[in-house]
Amino acid sequence: MKTERITSRKNPAVAEATKLSDRRFREERREFFIEGIKLFCEAVGAGAQIKRVFVTDAALEKYGDMIERSGCGSVYCVTDEVYEKLTVERAPQGIFAVVGYFDAQKPADENAFLLVLDGVADPGNLGTIIRCADAFGCGRVLIGDNGVDLYNPKTVRAAMGSLFRVRTERRAAAESVRMLEDDGYAVYAATLDKNSRDLREVDVSGKVAFVIGNEGHGVSEDVAAACGGSVIIPMTPGAESLNAAVAASVIMWEAARVRINKWER
Repeated sequence: MKTERITSRKNPAVAEATKLSDRRFREERREFFIEGIKLFCEAVGAGAQIKRVFVTDAALEKYGDMIERSGCGSVYCVTDEVYEKLTVERAPQGIFAVVGYFDAQKPADENAFLLVLDGVADPGNLGTIIRCADAFGCGRVLIGDNGVDLYNPKTVRAAMGSLFRVRTERRAAAESVRMLEDDGYAVYAATLDKNSRDLREVDVSGKVAFVIGNEGHGVSEDVAAACGGSVIIPMTPGAESLNAAVAASVIMWEAARVRINKWER
């Protein structure tokens, strides 16, 4: 495996990689970054395009075989001081990779439930939702164009590799709702409303999708109006709401529960 040595924190390749913390730059280049051997292995296993790898001497000795198997043609061996400029981790493992935007190729399942996100703004919440979508068999996560970026470093980290397995799409949430309804889905907004039904009373066994709203404002009025109904999660008296990621996870579990007998154990 051919490597190039970098000893300066001002090296152009390093400077460019650090710019990927900025959403505008990510979207312009259609690239994002991952850190750590777990995410690196997930990306390689999913067939993601590994464009550049920055690795410390110690990490190269430890993970060299995996880096070579990735097929990446641009591997930079960097000093610890240079790696400190790249890393966003508290306990870095010494492997940082630039990856091309990725579309998970999970086979479509006509019986899978879907999730629509309307203005979810916290990157940790988005990452957690994607991780739970992976665990509970959600067919697709349709991310509203008014929310946080899928490739935000905190989102990528919180998703814990599920980013490479869960199918995602990005468009206006109201457009996603209309598209799903045209395709025969029953779409429910997760919102407190006088007409909202208890989640347990809704048939979630067929073509169904749920909308999760913004952490502070919930589902927007136009998106809620486009939905065929709304649901609430039953809670103890006095409790007003749940964190967006927690609410999404509870709803996904309820939808998964009726499908669980189809899962391999």
